[in-house]
Amino acid sequence: MDAESFAQIEQIVSTAISKETATLRQEIEVKLNERFEESERHSGVLFEEMGRRLALVVEGFDGLREGQTVLRQMIEHESLELQSLMKLSYRQLHDRVETLEQRVMLIEKRLGLAN
Repeated sequence: MDAESFAQIEQIVSTAISKETATLRQEIEVKLNERFEESERHSGVLFEEMGRRLALVVEGFDGLREGQTVLRQMIEHESLELQSLMKLSYRQLHDRVETLEQRVMLIEKRLGLAN
């Protein structure tokens, strides 16, 4: 084989390899772009789901906060009612004790036990 033939064969092989490499490169780029777009869509779906779940958590905390406020108001109301009842009971008990003390003093006077 002479040098010219060898150069032609080398040229043919180089051209074939270049074309194959370019084709392979294009196929790889297409596949990578498809994978990237698929990953992008999947990430978008995941972010939407996370946002939805986060909104549910925030809504739950808001509900707990409202419940806590209602509970605090109920406790304050019950505390005020209890204080009023205790004051009334104390006043009634105080009145009864005074009445009993007056009756005891009256009985002591009648029996001659008073000073």
